[in-house]
Amino acid sequence: MVRSSPSPTEPSKEGAPPTSELIQNGLAHHQAGRLQEAEAIYQSILKEQPQHPDALNLLGVIAHQVGKNEIAVNLIENAIKINPTVSYFYNNCGEAYRALHKDDLAITRYEQALAIKPDYAEAHNNLGNVLQNLGKLEDAVASYQKALGIKPDYAEAYNNMG
Repeated sequence: MVRSSPSPTEPSKEGAPPTSELIQNGLAHHQAGRLQEAEAIYQSILKEQPQHPDALNLLGVIAHQVGKNEIAVNLIENAIKINPTVSYFYNNCGEAYRALHKDDLAITRYEQALAIKPDYAEAHNNLGNVLQNLGKLEDAVASYQKALGIKPDYAEAYNNMG
């Protein structure tokens, strides 16, 4: 991440935690299920840095978790536009598309995640889920098997295989 010094016309942010620390704090709340607290932190980052891809992605994940999938897609797509090299942005976007029953878009996003990170077990599993929903059972099983080849103890992939 490139850091820059504030210009003389910017208000001083001395005493404010660095963005990476805020993201970590937000993640701690997020992982503990305190979504409102996490959302407030991600929003505060975006007030200062409206194009912060991690904050956009994580805010999108929260939107997906609470069923606001159109909002989730918009936020995560913006994160992808800003930083198109992060595999989990594509996976998260795929999950929101899948929740909206936009299976073709979900598949595209999972495949893009896997193009960046071929050993991304969760993306293989998620791709398998959408393929299974489309009745493409052989392809779904192949995706689950790829996930298990990467992460042999991946219970969700075992469960999805039936």
